[in-house]
Order: sequence, then C-alpha cells, then structure tokens
Amino acid sequence: MICKKCQAEIENGLMYCPKCGEPIQLVPEYDVLEEELLSKVVEDKRKSKDDKFANGVYQVNEEDKEPVPQTKVGPVKEPLVFTKKIITLIIIAIVAVGILSVLLIVPYVSSHTYDNSINEAMTAESKEEYAKALGYYEEAYDIDPDSLEAVFGLGRMYYQVNDYENALSMLKLAVSMDPDNIDIYTYMLDCLNKLGDTDAIYDLYETSSTEEIKTLISQYILLPPEFSVPAGEYESDQIIQLTSGGNYKIFYTINGKNPINSGKLYSKPITIKEGTTTIKAVAQNNSGEYSQIAEAEYIISYPELGMPVVSPTDGVYTDLVMISIEVPEGCRAYYTWDGTDPATNGILYTEPFAILEGSSVLSAVLIDEDGNVGPVYRGNYIYQPNTN
Repeated sequence: MICKKCQAEIENGLMYCPKCGEPIQLVPEYDVLEEELLSKVVEDKRKSKDDKFANGVYQVNEEDKEPVPQTKVGPVKEPLVFTKKIITLIIIAIVAVGILSVLLIVPYVSSHTYDNSINEAMTAESKEEYAKALGYYEEAYDIDPDSLEAVFGLGRMYYQVNDYENALSMLKLAVSMDPDNIDIYTYMLDCLNKLGDTDAIYDLYETSSTEEIKTLISQYILLPPEFSVPAGEYESDQIIQLTSGGNYKIFYTINGKNPINSGKLYSKPITIKEGTTTIKAVAQNNSGEYSQIAEAEYIISYPELGMPVVSPTDGVYTDLVMISIEVPEGCRAYYTWDGTDPATNGILYTEPFAILEGSSVLSAVLIDEDGNVGPVYRGNYIYQPNTN
C-alpha cells in the first residue's frame, strides 16, 4: 500500500504511515460525506496514538497490549458505512422480499377460498378419498358455517370414516337447514342404526314432516299400530280401526294391560262407548319381533238432551189445532197419547199432528243417533169442539 502524502510504502496492518505519520485511507473512493466520517474516526485514533511513535515506527506500549496470545493479524475490518450502492442494494432486497411474499401469499389465499375448498372436497369425495375430503369440508365450514353444502358434506364424511357421533351432530344441523331433504335423513338413519339408538329413530318418525320421510324411516324400525281416530274427547260413540304399515299382526287391550302379554288379536274395528277407554296396541312382524306399544285414550261424554219443545203447549182448546215438536239435528222425536213411555212405545214424529178430541196426555221424548234418551215431556190436552 502507498502513502498518499509521502508516497512511502506501507506494510499491511498499519494504520499510519511509518515515515510521515499520515493516517492511512483504508476505503478508497469515498464521497465527501464518507471522507469526512472516515477522517473523523481516524483523527480520533491519531490523537490517542501520538505518543506511541518512536523513530518513525509505530510501537505499542506494553501497558496497552491486550492480554491475548500473539497471533497473525488478519485483515482489518472496514467501518460499516452505508454507501449509495449499499442503500440501493438494500432497497432492491426489500422490494424483492415484498414481491416474493405477494407471489407466495396470493396463491395460498386463492387456494383457500370457500369455492376452492368445496370443489376440492367434492373431487376427493368422488374418488372415495374421504379423509382428504373431510379436511376440505372442514375448511369450507370454517369459512362459511351457515353453508348447507359444507355442513352436509361434513356429516357424510364423518359417516364414511365411521365417526358416527360427529356425523350425527352435523346431520342434525343439516336437517334443521333443510327439513325435507330425504338424503340427509338417509344418512341420519344409518348413523342411528349403527349406534343402535332405536328410540331416536322412533322420535324422528314422530317429528318427520312428510310421508316420504315416514316411509323411509319405517324401513329401519317396526312401527307401532296406528289408530284411525285420534285420542281425545268425543260426544258420541267412536269406531276405532287399527292398522300396521307392514300388514303385521296387531294385539290390543282396552283394560290398560300390556298387549304383548295380554293382548287380543285384532280382527275388526273397536267400538268405544260412553266413559273413558284406553286402547293399547302392538304390532308383531313375521320374525316374532314386537314394535313399541301405541296407546290412545278416548273420553266419550254424551251431550245431555233437553226436553222436547212442543207447541202449542197443553191446555183446553175448542178449535182443532196441529201439534208440532222441535227436533234438534242428529236426534229423533217420539210421542204417545196414552201416557206410556214414548222411548219404547212412541210414534216417530215426522210432521205436525192433530190434537185428539177429549182429554189426553201427550208424552214426547228426544233420542239421539247414539241411542241416548232425553227427559220426557208430558202435557194434558183437552179438546172440546164448539158445536154452535
């Protein structure tokens, strides 16, 4: 290296010219700012080293030596100075990192959209790659938890990987979104069947919304008999028919006992009369298996029939009058003139009839279509024609 001031040759490793003591410029071609910075650093070092020159040769005092073994001095590190070139390189590096991030993030984001996840899930499902499809459906569900497509997809995939509990949970959610979807019910019934939850299948039958779904459910369980007349309170006799979906045998009781042990084989409709009657019925398939027991309570309370309204009322008449009786709907009226019971010996009233000459007792009664008999009307009629 050559000293800039005296042109003397300088050995590597020295920071000052051994001839003139001029600081050595280690970094060439600095601009003005860089030159000033370097000069300040070198000046500071020169002030601390002025007393360390002897005979034009730089010597280090023993007291200044560092307590480390003498080794071969390596190249002196140049001070870290941000040149225009370095700054430009840093900016280029930052821009490059930004571009690289965009190039990596955009494909990742675009590949994790709802549509892409659903498409990937359906593709994997079609290839029977159910575990893979499950992952994509979960991803779609996380993006849109209100999507029936994602919810039902999760239910199907959990079922395919034999996770029936989770499958059932998602399928229940799916059927709440689409109550008439027969495909969802099919998976639900298969899950319940795998889990052996027959009671839940019966409950599902009771709450199902369409006959198509009821028919589907009936393939999984032996349904109990159905009653032609719903349980409830009635004012007239009821005729009850029992039916079974598979035309299986039906056993029933009307005394509250268990029809499996004490039932009578059903063969004809059951007539329910006044009072409270509870019918219990059970179906038996060809394998001897019994359904759940169906039960219906009937309360028959006949309406109280009033006394017939007869006009004109009893009394003494000198002119011929026609007597009429008001007959309510669903009833018949009977009457007699001799005081006997009209319910057993009466004449069926069809139209007004003439009063009898002399003194007579008219008796009238109403009987409804169930044979209920009301109170009897009795009236004394005297008919004395005017002979003048």
